[in-house]
Amino acid sequence: MTHASGSAVGSITAGSRLFTGRFRQWGATALAAADALAAEVAAALPASATLLTADAEVRAPAAFPGPAGPESAAPAVTPELAADAMVTALAAGRTGIDGASTTAEVTACLRDERDEIALEVRLALLTALPEPSGLLCPGSKAWTAELGSRLTDDAEFARLIETYDGTIGLRIGGRDVHLRCYRGSVIEASARSILGADFLVSIPGAEFIELMQADHNAFMESAMMRRVSSSGSGYEYLRMTSALIRIVDIARAIAVDSGWADACADHVDASTVVGATVMPAGPAPVFEEV
Repeated sequence: MTHASGSAVGSITAGSRLFTGRFRQWGATALAAADALAAEVAAALPASATLLTADAEVRAPAAFPGPAGPESAAPAVTPELAADAMVTALAAGRTGIDGASTTAEVTACLRDERDEIALEVRLALLTALPEPSGLLCPGSKAWTAELGSRLTDDAEFARLIETYDGTIGLRIGGRDVHLRCYRGSVIEASARSILGADFLVSIPGAEFIELMQADHNAFMESAMMRRVSSSGSGYEYLRMTSALIRIVDIARAIAVDSGWADACADHVDASTVVGATVMPAGPAPVFEEV
């Protein structure tokens, strides 16, 4: 088992945790809490960090009681929630007027006393961080090319797809990766394919980081817990489950070699789970009689 040694202390890379376990009252409404959380994330990044996009998902509305009505003399009781924030990707972008040119994608969460997520906020911020390697952005052109190259040279992956003629689709943090395969060979690795993917496995950015940092290949657990979703051909998804597990093996090795924070890889010759099956996380396919 190999862990990334990381770069200089205090550096920010994919998988870096900006803060964790910050308990406080974040606001009586989900919107107020999301605003406060976004401000906290921006403060943890270089001073020039500018918010580009934000998306919030409220999972526990009861955690945000709302402001007290005019008929009530008592203020709304807002519970203390624990906050954590993690960088899920760093990407080079256009240079802003202040010289900032690196986009940091961050997932921040507020958790209740049971450690369950009450609010998740996904942010993209323009920062003054040094221009990153393309390998720090899963699903980027450089990362996809590296994945395709390693899979092409991987005998175990070739064995797992030796009867497959089709395209495996991944969506990592919103970025698509299509792997065109033909009987044991990876023909192309790109953001899209002409005929599309046979199936698409969607992995949120934060979940992908967790897969890279886990002490073993946890793709099966993520799929069974429905932390990833799938669409398209359920049959091909089931048939290629072991190949997907091997893809995660290779992605974990890329994360270690690229210096992701707390990345961990087993560096095994064979897939950590071979021949396993998993039920699709998305809707069951519908077959029509012909």
